[in-house]
Amino acid sequence: MIFDRLRRKKKPEGPQISRKEFLAIRPVRNPMLKWEKDDEGKIKITVPLVEPKKEKKEKKKKRKLQRSIFSKLTSTPKEKRIQLDVIGSIVWELCDGEKTVEEIIEYLHNKYKILPNEAEISLNTYFKQLSKRGLVGFILPKETAARLQEKEAEKQKT
Repeated sequence: MIFDRLRRKKKPEGPQISRKEFLAIRPVRNPMLKWEKDDEGKIKITVPLVEPKKEKKEKKKKRKLQRSIFSKLTSTPKEKRIQLDVIGSIVWELCDGEKTVEEIIEYLHNKYKILPNEAEISLNTYFKQLSKRGLVGFILPKETAARLQEKEAEKQKT
């Protein structure tokens, strides 16, 4: 069982973009999500949860027996709530599809007096987390989108 995990192939990484291209992308919030701002200026995001498919349900029958007592006492949630901190909330509001990453970095640099390089690294990590969860997407400049499409076409030919 442990060896199965070790033998698994690594997931292919997404397309690589340059720093210049990263600074030019425009992050945009997922329009399917509900969010609200509280009195402290923090954002609460509500993510609807999808029920598992039948195949997954069949695989989990064994676990279901173990959880049967617990499941009788509780119900499965229909949504998940995510609470962002103050800076994360500001970044969330700035992800409107109009501002570039470079403009968001500049805003954080001016407001919080952090080095632009620190803001860039933190934003890169933050956007990776948000995009993995499906909370944000990115609008690419035309040149970058064309280059990535060419790479994908070449990859599919081989």
